[in-house]
This record gives sequence, C-alpha cells and structure tokens, in this order.
Amino acid sequence: MDRFESPNLLWILVLVFAIPVARIAWARVPVISFSALDASQELRPSWRGRLAFVPGALMVAAMASLVFAVARPQNVEGQTKISTEGVAIEMIIDRSASMTAPMMYEGDRLTRFEVVKSVFAQFVNGDGGTLEGRKGDMIGLIVFAGFADTVCPLVRSYDVLTKLALNTQPAPPSMPEGGTAIGDALALAAARLQTAEEQIQKLNNKSDEPPEFSIKSKVIVLLTDGEHNRGNVLPLEAAEKARDWDIKVYTIGIGGTGGIVYIPGNRPGVRMPIRDRVDERTLSAIAEMTGGVYWNARDAQTLKQIYAELGELEQTNIDTVEYTKVQERFQPFAIASGVCLALSLLLSSTLFRRLP
Repeated sequence: MDRFESPNLLWILVLVFAIPVARIAWARVPVISFSALDASQELRPSWRGRLAFVPGALMVAAMASLVFAVARPQNVEGQTKISTEGVAIEMIIDRSASMTAPMMYEGDRLTRFEVVKSVFAQFVNGDGGTLEGRKGDMIGLIVFAGFADTVCPLVRSYDVLTKLALNTQPAPPSMPEGGTAIGDALALAAARLQTAEEQIQKLNNKSDEPPEFSIKSKVIVLLTDGEHNRGNVLPLEAAEKARDWDIKVYTIGIGGTGGIVYIPGNRPGVRMPIRDRVDERTLSAIAEMTGGVYWNARDAQTLKQIYAELGELEQTNIDTVEYTKVQERFQPFAIASGVCLALSLLLSSTLFRRLP
C-alpha cells in the first residue's frame, strides 16, 4: 500500500477511537458509594463479564476498517516510457543485374548494390558523421528486379533489418528475375504502409498503456538505376495510389543517365553489356506527384549526402512519457469491516445479549 486516494478521511479514525475511550472513562466514574467493599471483593466476574468488551471492540474495528476502505488505499507503480511520434519508412532498393556495375566506395571498388546496402545500413544506424541514424522509426525493406519481394516488414529492431539488408543478393540477368519492376515494388510498399497504420491503431486501442509509437508520416524511399520494363503496375499508377493514401515518395536515381556498362556474366570471365540509364523523368514525376523529392546519385558520397538531406526532411519526435499504474487495495478493508460488523451484531444478540 503506497498511498490513500482520500487521506483526509482518515481523520474520522479519531472519532472512531475517541468515542469508546470516552465511554470507558465515563463508566469508571463512581455513581454509588459503599460503606464496605469486603463483600464485593469476594464476587468474581464470569467469562461473559471478562469478554463483554468484545462486541464493542469488533464494532470499533468494523468502523476503522470502513474508514480505511473509504479512504481508498492504493498501490502505485510509476513507469517511464519513450513515446515516439515517428516516420514509417519503406525502403525500396533495385537489385536488378545492372546494380552490379562497379562503383568506388571509400577507396574500394564495389558494386552499386554493395554500396547502396552499406549506405542504407549507415542511414539506419548512423555513421558517426553526417548520418545520425534513425531513432524510433519503423523501417521496412523491399527489393525488386523482375518482381518485388519484402525482405523485412516494418520493424523498429534495426539489427535485424540491417542484417537482412546486407545479406540480400542482386538478381541474375536471366528470366524470370531479370528486369526492373518499379511499379510493382512501389505498389507493394504503399500497401505495406497502409496496412501498418491500421495495425498500429488496433494495438493502441487494445492497450491500457500509453502508445510507444504513433505514425507522424508515411514515407517511401525508392532507389533504382534503371527504368521500368516489367511487372503488372505502372510506376505512375502506383504513385497515384501512394498519393491517395497520403504517402510521400522520395526517389533516388543511382548511376549514369546513358551508355553501356559491363557486368559479370553467368560464366567466369564473361561480361555482359547493360544499358545504364536512369529514368529521371518518371522518378521526378513520382516524387512531384506525392510531395517528395528526386535526387540523382552518381557516386557513393553523393548518395550519403542525399540520405543526410532526407534525414533532415523527415524528422522524428521522441518524448519521455511518465505514467502511473494504480491498483486499488480497499477490498480487504471492506471485507474486514463487514466481517467485524457481522460478528459484533451476532455476539451482541446471542452470548453477550443484555437482558432487560
């Protein structure tokens, strides 16, 4: 028991105990004088006489317990939680064969796909420099080539997200995985975000505790080095759906805007020519339609700068929420009051009944 909801009511206990004490004191005042006490000293009280105080004591206990119950004793458990009004982000990464074209990253010659995965991990976790990392957001990952796949659903466990992202491999150029289904990937990401908002609302409605996360905005980051040539949904059709659902789409084109690059083929020592062209017109239209921004990243450093700018555009509010969980503890006192009252009345009307 940590506190009383109405502690002022405890002053009633003064009256509860003062009244019987006053009665006892008043009863000890002699009203009849005897000339001799020898005869009265030979009289011994019976057990009923010795226990005559019991009904009154039970009545006092009943009243005291009732006062405690009405004052509402409580157990208080104070807790502090972090309440996040954050961003739900679906990251879409192109993993088509053209993403295996070479790109320099911190002095190493890697593929575009390897660079994109590394910078994405830094965007999520921070790099100790320009990228501060995301804090408290829900982030998911979708990759696509000829069709779209969900690598990781929206989560707030970034270790799992980063591990899954780094383990993802580019698609081979051959069918059925070959191609670039930008529209399908964008439609899948938008649907994921729409469903996520409904699920979070259901969880908040079922919980008695303050929500740990609420969606401030819904964002898709689409990164590709090519142009749409596969799938069932056109990119602008998917962008319209995202706009209708109030989802902002940021688009990033990586690589060149024309020419041919050579990537490793299916057999060792064989290289395949790939058309290196970012469809900037479509990516710009998607971003403009949904209220986002289009960037072109020709190298790894520019890509990191883009992510830093994106972090400034989509910020998260994190507040410390203190709340108190109260458990009522009046029930034992109420039960004790009823039991004492019942015993007092029972004894007063049976064993300690006063005859007229």
